[in-house]
Amino acid sequence: MLANTGARTPGIDGLTKSHLASEEAKSTLLQESGQELCERSFRPSPVRRSSLPKSTGQPRPLGLSTLTDRVVQLVLKMVLEPIWESDLLHCSHGFRPGRRTMDCLALLDSYINERHKDCWVIAGDIHAAFDSIHQTTLQPLLAQRIADPRCLDGIARFLNAGMRQGELFIRTEIGTPQGAMCSPGLANIYLHQLDLYWWTHYGSLDRKVKERRRQAYQGNGALISYADDGLVLTNGSKQEAYRRREELQAFLAEALQLQLAVEKTHVTHVNDGFHVLGFHVRRYVHGHDRPQRLVTPSDKAQQPLKTTMRDMTARRRFRETPLRKLSALNAVLRGWSTYDRYSNATAIVKDLDCWVNQRLFRWLQQRHRITAHRIMTLYKHREQGPRDNLGIQHGDAMLFLDRMSDQARTTYRSRKPQNPYLSKDWETQIESGDSPFPEHVGLGNAENNEVWREMKAQVQAERGARCERCGTTVHLDLHHRQARRYGGHDTIDNAELLCRPCHVQTPTSGDHRRLQ
Repeated sequence: MLANTGARTPGIDGLTKSHLASEEAKSTLLQESGQELCERSFRPSPVRRSSLPKSTGQPRPLGLSTLTDRVVQLVLKMVLEPIWESDLLHCSHGFRPGRRTMDCLALLDSYINERHKDCWVIAGDIHAAFDSIHQTTLQPLLAQRIADPRCLDGIARFLNAGMRQGELFIRTEIGTPQGAMCSPGLANIYLHQLDLYWWTHYGSLDRKVKERRRQAYQGNGALISYADDGLVLTNGSKQEAYRRREELQAFLAEALQLQLAVEKTHVTHVNDGFHVLGFHVRRYVHGHDRPQRLVTPSDKAQQPLKTTMRDMTARRRFRETPLRKLSALNAVLRGWSTYDRYSNATAIVKDLDCWVNQRLFRWLQQRHRITAHRIMTLYKHREQGPRDNLGIQHGDAMLFLDRMSDQARTTYRSRKPQNPYLSKDWETQIESGDSPFPEHVGLGNAENNEVWREMKAQVQAERGARCERCGTTVHLDLHHRQARRYGGHDTIDNAELLCRPCHVQTPTSGDHRRLQ
């Protein structure tokens, strides 16, 4: 649990993994939690309400539990996951051990081809799925597979613990907090009813029934889901696809009290393409060749990479050495290119390589305050054969800027992962999720200091996640009231939470005298 990056973020008690650095502290927490569970006196604390900005600009609500509650939630996860892993269907891939986003895309190969002819796709998303889970509906579903009333009571206490937003306490009668360790599993249990409905009415039909449906122009189809995102494919008409969408929407509203996100749910033809899980998928037909599935990173998925690159090569990052900057950039570029190595992204990554090269070149030029010709002389070197690249001497070798286009492209084959809990040697693991970025992105300066990052999280918990001067809640930096080069220290009393516009207006911001 402490290996998770979220352990640096405190709950309402302000404790982070730094408070559990010693083995004695860890042992004390486990003993106290175990004793409370055995005595049935454990009471979870309210979660601390926080938020992260979505790509649409709207805030994504998060519920941050205390470290003690996370330990108990991990125990619940160890109990629930082996049970429900045996029940969940193969079409579901979200937050399950041994499964990833590419498993969803690989399944499309068996549907978007000449044999099945699934031409219409419903790409849908459930509106606020985690926040709309009804506890009165979830509890009977849990009771179907769990007979121990203590386990059911523990889950109910977590769901009803409430949340704290500043000094305000909010009751939680609906929903499960995003950020809780057992929330993804509870969401899978809740949405499993949708998978069962599809399997009962369409997925379990035999070959003859499917033939009769095609003769009646009703069409057949398939369901592929990843948590609250899903795809419904059909080889019927466009009207049949719209009818399927209305049918699923009616089931969600009646049985689960959920709604489809209208702005994110679209009916499209596979030749026109559709967006799913950060990729754009379409069927490509050239002449008399076999139809091919083309998967490319969507424009929306490229924005986080560009935002990270802009942040790492921004003006306020000039104090970092070029060698350290190049190493940090390479870590991000390798993570992004490795994540997308199964997609048809050759043309896209070539354009991104050129864009990243220009960003680094401009950062070097502005940092040294010399001409472009001088930068070319200092940093442009022959890398492989006739190719020149930006690089820095690192010991006896050269460290070059990674080119994402050098990543070999390969095909991700469709597979059916085995249940990990049916083997002899298994263990419950905390799934980090699929992400194109490394666990830690080296932004430079204070952001590379883990103590400073933990102090920033503590200041946000105590003073609120907002700028102390203008009150905004986005793009927050932790500022030294008295700079360290003028005798300041890394203490909470010397720390001030500021947004970036307010931060650059401080007297010590942009002081580059030590760089020359």
